[in-house]
Amino acid sequence: MRSVQYFGPKDVRVQDAPDPGIEDPTDAILRVTTSAICGTDLHIYHDKTPGAEPGMIIGHEFVGVVEEVGSAVREIEPGTRCVAAMYTACGRCPACLSSNHRGCPHFMMFGAGPLAGDLAGGQAELVRVPMADMTLAQVSDGLSDEDILFVGDILSTAYSGLIAGAIHPGDAVAVVGAGPLGQLVVACAPLLGAGTVLAIDLVDERLKQAAELGAIPVDARAGDPLDAVFDVTNNQGADLVVEAVGTEPALETAFTLPRVGGRVVLLGVLVEEPFPVTAGEVFLRGLSVSAVIGNPFAHRPELMRLIEAGRLSPGRIVSHTMPLEDAAEAYRMFDAKEATKIVLKP
Repeated sequence: MRSVQYFGPKDVRVQDAPDPGIEDPTDAILRVTTSAICGTDLHIYHDKTPGAEPGMIIGHEFVGVVEEVGSAVREIEPGTRCVAAMYTACGRCPACLSSNHRGCPHFMMFGAGPLAGDLAGGQAELVRVPMADMTLAQVSDGLSDEDILFVGDILSTAYSGLIAGAIHPGDAVAVVGAGPLGQLVVACAPLLGAGTVLAIDLVDERLKQAAELGAIPVDARAGDPLDAVFDVTNNQGADLVVEAVGTEPALETAFTLPRVGGRVVLLGVLVEEPFPVTAGEVFLRGLSVSAVIGNPFAHRPELMRLIEAGRLSPGRIVSHTMPLEDAAEAYRMFDAKEATKIVLKP
């Protein structure tokens, strides 16, 4: 099969790999119809993911059709169209039963290397899906791949972050970063009660897209974003700030924006970035800080219902659809911010 493989900093290649097979009775084999490049994949692309090995197949956002299932799979049948969660969980352990699926002892993330379970990713023609009954969710016939693809990662991450931030009706929410993740935060925030949403970015097209989703666009090149936040909050600051980039400048901006007693949620993937404020400042300002990895298992059903009802249209963030064979160019474009969100078709 053809697959996207990592070989070093800014070096991804489309190469042949052996077709995956059933290894455990709970496995399924999915023929991928659409995958996506995620901001997390850029950490691998820039060689910032510990343990990443040359030749590993990357990608963790994908949807497709089940080709084969193991003997213990009960809920998923061959021919079923499914979307995958970005990581696996058993659904039965104490962590899963308390909705802490990230703490499952069977956790493995697709395409993230040996430290995340050494599970091949979904930017390929075929992918092995462990614990298929839990990891996969059936997709309604009326939904396009682009409609449903992001339920497995960035849409559930956006939604998880707002819930972790204890969003309240009428809150002023400042979203630092209007890339794909930030735009989905913008889309979800009004559904959870936000009164005002501001989107802060440096890229004109992303600011325009955030405005189309209902946010007040704030161009960080034009001045201090805090001025714009103060203008709409009676000089109080944002009730909730969501950092949706995962860079040092974005972190620094995020911690300037909350009001006294406000909340900050870190959604962007962080590796070695230093904390921009002291513990004393967090204490004196009464800030609540949460670092969130999305939980598709907890929120996938309600998000799928919202999409089916037309309340969410996550596919609108897709700016480019490209063949899997053009993945190297797609990564270059995404890294250069020449695209908002790219999906790949085998």
